[in-house]
Amino acid sequence: MKRKRIMSILLAATMVASLATSFTASASEDTDNGDGSYYNSELGYTYGTTFYSDEPVTYTMFFNDNDAYPINDSWFEEGGIFYEITQATNVTLDVTIVNNASYTDKVTLAIAGGTAPYIIPKIYSETSYVTGGGIVAVSDYIDYMPNYSGMIEEYDLQNEVDTLLQDDGSYYRLPGLKETALQDYSLLIRSDIFEAAGYDVTELEDDWTWDEFTDILIDVKAYMVEQGMISESDYIWSDRWCGATSGYGQGGCLLNLIAASYGIYSGWGITSNSAGLYFDEENDEFALSATSDQYKEYMTVVQRLVSEGILDPETWSQEDDTADGKFYRGETALISTNRSFYTTQVDGLTSQLGEGNFSVYEIVIPTGNNNYQAEKTRLECGVCISSLALSELGEDEFIKMMRFVDWLWYSEAGLTLTKWGVEGETYTVEDGVYSLTDGYYCGGLSIAQTSDDQVDLRMEKGFACGNFMYSGSLELLTSNFSEELKDYYNRMAEYRELKDIDPAIAMTEDDSEMANLWATPLQDTINTWTLKFAMDQADIEADWDTYVAEVEAQNASSLVNLYNDYYQASK
Repeated sequence: MKRKRIMSILLAATMVASLATSFTASASEDTDNGDGSYYNSELGYTYGTTFYSDEPVTYTMFFNDNDAYPINDSWFEEGGIFYEITQATNVTLDVTIVNNASYTDKVTLAIAGGTAPYIIPKIYSETSYVTGGGIVAVSDYIDYMPNYSGMIEEYDLQNEVDTLLQDDGSYYRLPGLKETALQDYSLLIRSDIFEAAGYDVTELEDDWTWDEFTDILIDVKAYMVEQGMISESDYIWSDRWCGATSGYGQGGCLLNLIAASYGIYSGWGITSNSAGLYFDEENDEFALSATSDQYKEYMTVVQRLVSEGILDPETWSQEDDTADGKFYRGETALISTNRSFYTTQVDGLTSQLGEGNFSVYEIVIPTGNNNYQAEKTRLECGVCISSLALSELGEDEFIKMMRFVDWLWYSEAGLTLTKWGVEGETYTVEDGVYSLTDGYYCGGLSIAQTSDDQVDLRMEKGFACGNFMYSGSLELLTSNFSEELKDYYNRMAEYRELKDIDPAIAMTEDDSEMANLWATPLQDTINTWTLKFAMDQADIEADWDTYVAEVEAQNASSLVNLYNDYYQASK
């Protein structure tokens, strides 16, 4: 590992030197404005801390449209996010709108066909796009991106960015860059019910295990049955982000959270490494999550929750709205949450149960065999750039577009605009505290509605939307946090640790293609069995050998060996 660390240091040094050379070389052409911005007189634009094109320019962009806050015409009208981006930069974004459920499929087809819009945000995994030549090696252009490069240096992110490198030594996705990792997803409980059942979770959550948490849930259910709130055949936990709407046939959020507490990948996390490979630090090698001892441990937790009548097996197939309705009506006592959806959930409870008739609390996830939080990387989903942009714009105009991308996704000004809107119109800042102006609330920022005449900033104007908002300083990332969220993150920092990221594996084009060919059917087999286990339709002990045999039949060993061959060669 020592050699690898040295290589990372050399890469970082090379990047900084290259950046300095680029800005020195361009000094004869560009005017230093003295405020962190430069003016390119040849092409007529300002870049750096601000971006502005003298002449109007249009760039095409994919837009991931989320059903929870669907795009509408007002986003393009005065005061809307796209209008304000144009006002700030003189750039018009010509968006191709694609529903979240089919976004990956349509992006893949467009990239393969060479017809993708120039800018492609909200990309979690770009490896499958690299070999066809449909996207640009963005690392070749970071010298022209002072905000992006500055974040990497200031937040010491080079080692994490190195994990994006492909076999050719380049990377093809500009990731979201965060100063620190913040565990977004957790569980929201009805603390009033837990307390009535005799449990003060604030005294238990620092080191509770999944078995202990399950025992508590059994008692909570017994209390709810005794009080006539539910019947014995009912479940007190029916979750969202796991089923038909957003589970993607993988088990979604919840399986990811529980599996991470055992050091492996499942649910949403199965794509974190090809088909859910994880790095086994004790044995210094990659291994397959789905056939590990840890998988059996984590799935035993899931099956116990189902068999004890706690967790609704419909969790893995139902619509998110169905899970929400059960929680809002008081039929269940807990549900998955995140910082964007917290306020929506509180509002939902209020609408059904009435203000003052409930209390909620976001808990720290129980431990499995480790004390790590599920989210360990400071990189987020990011932006790919279509090769069509380079071929149609030409080198100089392409660099201009990259400077715009650098400002919109990585500058403090751009990130603040896409998160909060326009200062003085949609928000104010006083003594470092951000507040929405009187006419707005925002579910996406967990800022609740306080009067009937307020409109939702995200729903009506498009700010705080997921296509832009995934980078920034700790101050900006937490600028919208309520006291409840700040309390949650303080507890997370106190009770849980951040795990090291897995080693980077950069394969040749041929090996990467082979890995993808193996991983796709393998992942399908794992997901099918995982959901059978999760729904208690298969027994983790009795059916284990059959399951492992089916997994191994899908070239599992070949995939693991390929990763380990590359890992050993990189040491």
